Amino acid sequence: MTDLRTLAGSSVFPVAERGAVLAPPRGDILPLLSSPLLRRSSTVSAVDRRATWLAWALAAALPLSCQTFQYIVDVPPAYALTKIWPLLVLPLAVWGAVRLALPYRSLLIFTLAWIIGASPLIGIVDLGNDLSGALATTVKVWSFDAALAVPALLLLLKPSPATLARVLMGLGATTYGVMALLWLVVPRRLFEIDSDQVKLFTYDIERGYHIYMPMFFGILLPFLLNRSFWLRPRLWKLLSLCACFALLLTIYKERTVIYGAAAIVLFGAIQSLPSRRSQLLTGAAVVITGAPLLWLWIHASHLQQSLGGSLTTRQVELSKALDFLNAEPHRWLIGAGSATRVGDISLADIVGTPTFFLADLGWVGVVFEYGLVGAALLLALHLAGLKLAWRAAQRRDPLARAVLDYVAFVLLVSPVLPVTFLPGEFSTCIAIAWYILRGDQTWNVAPDRPVVPMNARDRHARESN
Repeated sequence: MTDLRTLAGSSVFPVAERGAVLAPPRGDILPLLSSPLLRRSSTVSAVDRRATWLAWALAAALPLSCQTFQYIVDVPPAYALTKIWPLLVLPLAVWGAVRLALPYRSLLIFTLAWIIGASPLIGIVDLGNDLSGALATTVKVWSFDAALAVPALLLLLKPSPATLARVLMGLGATTYGVMALLWLVVPRRLFEIDSDQVKLFTYDIERGYHIYMPMFFGILLPFLLNRSFWLRPRLWKLLSLCACFALLLTIYKERTVIYGAAAIVLFGAIQSLPSRRSQLLTGAAVVITGAPLLWLWIHASHLQQSLGGSLTTRQVELSKALDFLNAEPHRWLIGAGSATRVGDISLADIVGTPTFFLADLGWVGVVFEYGLVGAALLLALHLAGLKLAWRAAQRRDPLARAVLDYVAFVLLVSPVLPVTFLPGEFSTCIAIAWYILRGDQTWNVAPDRPVVPMNARDRHARESN
């Protein structure tokens, strides 16, 4: 304990010869204001303010990079902003391409050159598309530039993985909260059947009423909860995971997404087991038990009935797509391009069917539009992203492992949902994986537990010890 006389004899509280503590001389309050304790308090406050600003900046930018409102025409301002967002962040993408050593950079640039540069020209020649229509077909893949822009953004903001995980979990929880609220308050008469003006609230005979919610954060949240549970088990994580799937099954009702997410959660659980032997034994048991049940379920008549018109439509579209490709063999190699409502002609007119959407055909749709050349480039890019995410997931970090899960999920559902449907999701994931793998000393400072910077003398003393 500090001697009171020693403290009193300091430059702050001078003492008289007889021991009486005198009032500080005028002006000696300045040393008090510059004390280390007050400096620490001001630094903590500044860090807290920066953490709040950082969280809001990420919460605003990430949904746009992930194309959250790409097809949600129900919210016109957000829909329009999502469309032009890749152009707004183009300076960041250029900076990322030039200055950052991204492992997938060259492959991504070659892929973009083909799908944005070559494919529209092929569509003009092969489909008779006009220039505006041909350029409009590339809008959906502009968000591949998020793989360049998001790393640059993260390096500018420098969030820790913990901060990034909290923001992503908050966005995921918000997704489910908004979806549940809309389900409760929106009248059923507003749910539309095959409407171009309403995408959120839909109805069909097979699934009934359902909400087509943007679900990047909604699917990433169960992956985060699952990986976090196996690293640090808590009951609330397991209950939250179950609640997510309950809402997906009762409100969202998109079969491919739900089944794919469930498979990835199971994969993550098996991979999180403590030993390699237990992983292999559990995985083998799941395959041996589940494969016969899956075969019986697929061949059951009730599945055919539940798919109903959706299955019939996809079969017709697939048949028409293959006939069109077979008519000119070079189309298999370089593709035929695509068309949109902006142009003078639609793909349905070209192939001769009332409805024809490449997004329904998975990899066949990718080959139709970009050829085997473009499909090979896109597959190579996604495998490179999977490899990068796998490397990042070797750290005991739930966010890194959840990002790996999402990249694997994109590839798992790609036979039904093409990789060009929402490329911003994949691009953002591999950008986060690169950022985590790169590492940064600022990650050691959590926003809620700031570390006050050391002065030169303290740093020298610590290094000497």
